[in-house]
Amino acid sequence: MVAGENTTSNTAFEDLMLTLFAIILVGQIAQRGPEIISKHLGIQIGDSQYLVDNASVDADTPLQTKVNVVSGAPYYTEPSEGGEVGNFSPGTSLMLIEGPETVEGERWWNVIENETEKNGWVRESVLIVEGVGGIGPATRLGTNVRALLDTDVWKDSDEYVSVGKVAKGDWGTLTKGPQTVRGSRWWLFESDEADVKGWLPEASVMLASNRGWKERSLVRGAQITDIFERAGGGRVVGLLAAEEKAKILGGPVEVGGALWWLIEIEEEGEQGWVPENALEDAGVKGLFKGIIASVMILGTILTLVFLGGIVYVTIRTNQVRAREAQRIQVAIPKVTEPYRNERWQKVLKNVNSENPSDWRFAILESDVMLDELFTKIGYQGVSLGEKLKAATRGDVKNLDAAWEAHKIRNQIAHEGGDYILTQRETKRVIELYCLVAEAGIAPAPEGYEPSEVLLLHPAIKSIATFYVVLVTLP
Repeated sequence: MVAGENTTSNTAFEDLMLTLFAIILVGQIAQRGPEIISKHLGIQIGDSQYLVDNASVDADTPLQTKVNVVSGAPYYTEPSEGGEVGNFSPGTSLMLIEGPETVEGERWWNVIENETEKNGWVRESVLIVEGVGGIGPATRLGTNVRALLDTDVWKDSDEYVSVGKVAKGDWGTLTKGPQTVRGSRWWLFESDEADVKGWLPEASVMLASNRGWKERSLVRGAQITDIFERAGGGRVVGLLAAEEKAKILGGPVEVGGALWWLIEIEEEGEQGWVPENALEDAGVKGLFKGIIASVMILGTILTLVFLGGIVYVTIRTNQVRAREAQRIQVAIPKVTEPYRNERWQKVLKNVNSENPSDWRFAILESDVMLDELFTKIGYQGVSLGEKLKAATRGDVKNLDAAWEAHKIRNQIAHEGGDYILTQRETKRVIELYCLVAEAGIAPAPEGYEPSEVLLLHPAIKSIATFYVVLVTLP
């Protein structure tokens, strides 16, 4: 019963452990779900085709803004597909000089390449704002970055042979560069997500931050911190209090290995740069992440507690099972050597002897043993003969057999060596004693089957069972 209860307890603990692991897994999925769906299912989450909103060109983007055609694009004499002039190469740096114009639901911009002064109309969807990734000439090699959009990776900054693709949000490392081609800086990018290594224009990547903040994301102060006029320090222009809410305006920018964000305090309107470690999520997203973090911490603690519980229950279960096994061992009757009546064994040995004197001894000894038996049962008398006279056939079965064997014993005792006795006759007389003997006098030799039950006296019917054992003749 105890072992069964502990087995049930173990199962309950295992079910609870699985539930806790499921909670932790759900938390991880909730944090990275959109990114996972986008990467593995090809479903874009959100309105922007870029990793951050401020990378997109929209109707409010001012003229003179620097943009880039990361994957290259054709340009036209007018805002439509008619009158194609040529193609801007991948990574070409451009400037918005006119627009936007909407044609058949699609916005177009007139752009110009500063180095060659080539200009024409291009679709807004192929343009990305330069500089939003926070990467510049001072960015160190080995910096971790993320892809702002789905794009090809090129063999060289001026050799447009694709060596692979990266998806929006993929992580990687800048390992060489920058090289300036067509007004745009290029970096050798080594992907952490896939076996891809090649060149990308700077406009296609941003400094890696796992915070997932975009322009207009709500944040709050993780602690009291100064607000600076530029990323990395400089003049203090304000103060962000702990728990005070702010809005992301730009960033991140990497300075000295740390990421900085441009923020605006909601109530006071102060703007400036703060390090990333001074900020945390706010609003519904922050609340949700806080709940997830709390659940994960609680789940981890409970997991450790229940792991300890499982260890304890396992140890206790093994101890209980050991005690139960010991109790069962004690309860199981021990196998002992079969009872051997040495006097009877000697009788049997004498019966099988070749010496006639041994045969006589066997009969005399059997008679003595039968006399002792009758005395134990309660019959009174000086000799076995007197005790047999006191017995009746209703009390003792085979009483005639007992008288016959006893008479032969008397003849042997009176005549001694003159009494003619054969081995066969000896065995027959011993059988007569067996007919009235109980197991203590004539136990069944090994391999012999007991015959019918013989009750010697009504007084011991409830406490003794006597077996007729026939001595098998060779």
